[in-house]
Amino acid sequence: MKPSTLLKAGAALVLLMVLGAVGAITFINHSRPQPLGLAQAARHTTSPRPDDPLTLACRRPAVPDNSSSGVAGLWAVQAGSLAGYQAREKFAEVTSPHVAVARTDTVGGWLLVGAVAAGVQIETGCIAVDVRTLRSVDELPGFRTSDRDDIARQMLSSREHPYVIFQPYPAAISVDGSSNAVQHVQISGALEIGGVTRPAKFGLDVRLTNSELSAAGATVVAVDDYGVEVPQEAGGFVQVDPNITLEVSLILAKPVQPQ
Repeated sequence: MKPSTLLKAGAALVLLMVLGAVGAITFINHSRPQPLGLAQAARHTTSPRPDDPLTLACRRPAVPDNSSSGVAGLWAVQAGSLAGYQAREKFAEVTSPHVAVARTDTVGGWLLVGAVAAGVQIETGCIAVDVRTLRSVDELPGFRTSDRDDIARQMLSSREHPYVIFQPYPAAISVDGSSNAVQHVQISGALEIGGVTRPAKFGLDVRLTNSELSAAGATVVAVDDYGVEVPQEAGGFVQVDPNITLEVSLILAKPVQPQ
């Protein structure tokens, strides 16, 4: 084969590789799931069974009267709530960084809101997420995201510690029960991952509509502070940024019969 022909063949191969890489990057960018936002209100108020595992992970306090139409009272997490994580990862074969996104609808818990002179405040609460049910919702050409889910469950020690639990500290909130407007609040609390508890702060958009409360937002945590080790070696098959975004989209309503 003539040198000129070899050069043309080599140039064509390089061009195909470049086009393939550009196509993969474009696919990754366009297939990235959107961050969790405020959910539609649930159609029916549900109350989990007392023996439900999420109920046991977040035991509710006894509230004698929960019938008030105001914001104060006990609010329970409803069906349709979601939680998950976003993690930046870099593969050796892909030049563009990728965002891994996994979510679950196995979310439970409650918030107790009390009336104060300045309005209302969160008195206490507990939100539990079953990490064993996290499933990837992003796509990556040539890679089985189910393998990542298996690895994530191992890193989170999900057999010994199946739940990530957030318990908010007491804090005043500004939620107008007479308006459907979205308001932004900062909620600090204790976040438990893999049996290790650290302080964390969620930034949440909150909306009260037809006696149902929606809240959506995120926080960034350094998972190595919780003893979770992610792949970080340069030159490895994959590198994962240990600063992971945890996101939630919650629907809450006042249960008719508090547990």
